[in-house]
Amino acid sequence: MGTVLPDSSQPWVTLQINGLTYRYSLTKNPNTDAQVHIRNEDAVNGGYVFEETDNWNGQPSGTVQKYFRLPYTDSSRWGKGEIAVEGDGQVSSPIVTYNYKLDIDDQLMKCTATPLADPSCPGFHQALMDILKSSEVSIDDPFYDEWVQAQLEEKIELEEKDLKKEEVEENLEEKLGGRNTIDAMVDTKQQEVLLASLADVGKIESYYQVEIQGGEYEETLTLSDTEIPDNHRALRSFASNANHTKMVRSQYDRDQQEN
Repeated sequence: MGTVLPDSSQPWVTLQINGLTYRYSLTKNPNTDAQVHIRNEDAVNGGYVFEETDNWNGQPSGTVQKYFRLPYTDSSRWGKGEIAVEGDGQVSSPIVTYNYKLDIDDQLMKCTATPLADPSCPGFHQALMDILKSSEVSIDDPFYDEWVQAQLEEKIELEEKDLKKEEVEENLEEKLGGRNTIDAMVDTKQQEVLLASLADVGKIESYYQVEIQGGEYEETLTLSDTEIPDNHRALRSFASNANHTKMVRSQYDRDQQEN
């Protein structure tokens, strides 16, 4: 299987198989019996991790293709595979395709290469001490320079994050009024301009000091006595209304007597 699946021998590689597809052709006499076994040995527990048998008893030559979906199984269990014929027949054009999922742990890969790849790697501090104590270490060592530069960049990045955090906290505290002063809350210059403009508004006392010439005003209009004639049209209207009311009333009285 090492030539079929990707190399998973490294500790940072995880390879799991979750399915397979096989296809083959069988040449045989229709009157003879044959069985074809497709299987992979279980390299960990013994036996077979996968096994399928096709029954060709009394069947003519032909081609078979099947697909299987399986639970995820670590590739370490998948041992030698085979397509074996039991009985009369010959297999040709065999194809087996495995479905798998490959995961690579980048952190583990770096740490396996050298513990100095990352401070979180196991053995980082001990490896660092060994380098510092070694008499063979030179400041011109490219690996040493790269490691120092990485440490400096990490330190600068942490300091920048702390500085940004302090700025955010100060801005928040200022907005919430925890450190506000009068100058911060009020624009004193703008207030001075406003007060000066109010002081320039003209006073209204002068309007109350205007004198109006008084005195006695003589009557200049004379009304003469006259007689206002009666409005005959209005009188006729009143008489008409009275007659109408009388007629309506008489009709109402008549209806009451009949009822």
